[in-house]
Amino acid sequence: MGDRSQRWLRALLVNVALAQASIYVMRPMITYRALENGASGYEIGLIASIYALVPLLVAVPMGRWVGRIGEIPLLLAGCLSFIALGIAFAFLNNVIAIAAATSIAGVAHLSNVAASQAMVANRSPMELQDQNFGYFSFATSLGHSVGPALGGVIAGAAGVLPRSSTSAFVFASILALLALVPIFLSKGVKQIKSQQERDAAGAMRARDVLRRPGIKPAIWTSLSVAAANDVLVVILPLVGTEKGISPVVIGVILSIRSATAMISRFLLGRLVKSYGSARTMNHSIFLSAVFLFASIYANSSLTLGLSMAIVGFLLGIGQPLTMSIVSKKTPAQERAMAISIRLFGNRMGQFLVPLAAGALAAPFGASSVFMGLGVLVASAGVISAATLDDETA
Repeated sequence: MGDRSQRWLRALLVNVALAQASIYVMRPMITYRALENGASGYEIGLIASIYALVPLLVAVPMGRWVGRIGEIPLLLAGCLSFIALGIAFAFLNNVIAIAAATSIAGVAHLSNVAASQAMVANRSPMELQDQNFGYFSFATSLGHSVGPALGGVIAGAAGVLPRSSTSAFVFASILALLALVPIFLSKGVKQIKSQQERDAAGAMRARDVLRRPGIKPAIWTSLSVAAANDVLVVILPLVGTEKGISPVVIGVILSIRSATAMISRFLLGRLVKSYGSARTMNHSIFLSAVFLFASIYANSSLTLGLSMAIVGFLLGIGQPLTMSIVSKKTPAQERAMAISIRLFGNRMGQFLVPLAAGALAAPFGASSVFMGLGVLVASAGVISAATLDDETA
């Protein structure tokens, strides 16, 4: 990454880490703000699903927008929206308004993620795809790790609820503002698209991308892993309230989960070199399902933290490998669309799975969600093992 041609990557990684920290300060705090305003377990699941619903509608068009206007405008739009949303959430005290703002947060997050992943796919030489996606995933996990912990510390604790979720939301806005700095300062970020490239991006069809071998299994795996990670972020605060675990401790557990995902992504190159990408992905998925089932019996902060640490490590492997598969299996002009289709799958899972999680949590308790997530992730493992090998991956 010391090469001058990689300056854009350094700027992007700082932006990604800060932007992801911003939204991951907000996500658990949205749950707590809704609980403070009387939301039920089902309503918490509904709010989490709304976060994915509107992005689900615009995910595929987002790929065309990235192709037509470039990555930077959408990257900036996501960060500016995070700034505005942090301020807005600080003043919202109505469950319906919280749900509406959450849907906007989902679109802002999609904009930032689609643009940043497209930058990595389009600007990385083929021989650096795995390495750069590894760096990208590491930066993402860094934001996921730092965000909840800092949010929990700044919000404080008053029993099982935060002392001041408002302070955490304001802090999220500050992080998003800082995320803009490297983009504006870096000279290697700008990229001019020709009219021919814009026209080609606008004419791209999703069905043509989906016909490419290896894309569908990668999308299902990505959907399952993303949905499981997303539900864990919003359900663990509810688990904490049921088991008497404070918001500060839940924030630490969420951060530990993200930190172990960072470790697995840091070691990913060695794992793939030793075992192959498909075998590494398939084994990690099956093992993560086992530990999700085991989490049902985690009744203390120690056992819950240990379980989430292992799950984080294992689930951390799936996302960068599916990014790499999708990028390598598509030509340059299709990559923004392929990435957006993958994100569409993620958002579909993030919409439907939290609804099911909320429906499980209402009658059976929040811990029952671990069983549902285990079934989902295991199904992805079966499909991946049946359709992907190291020749197709």
